Amino acid sequence: MTSAYNLLQKEKSFYARIKRYRADPSSSSPQNPIPDYYGEKVASVKDYRRWLKDQRAFNRKKNRAFVI
Repeated sequence: MTSAYNLLQKEKSFYARIKRYRADPSSSSPQNPIPDYYGEKVASVKDYRRWLKDQRAFNRKKNRAFVI
């Protein structure tokens, strides 16, 4: 029971981080699609770090388009 509870807590924490760091989908387009919005491809810490980098890159690209 305790390990199941711990697992649920970890999953909840993980999904909260996914929500916090994912890119805003309103700025996606067919030429610039949002990368893995729900974090479905994240299976390890390495994948999570790659996901974070992809989200940051998308946000940088989006923000660069609005700078004049």
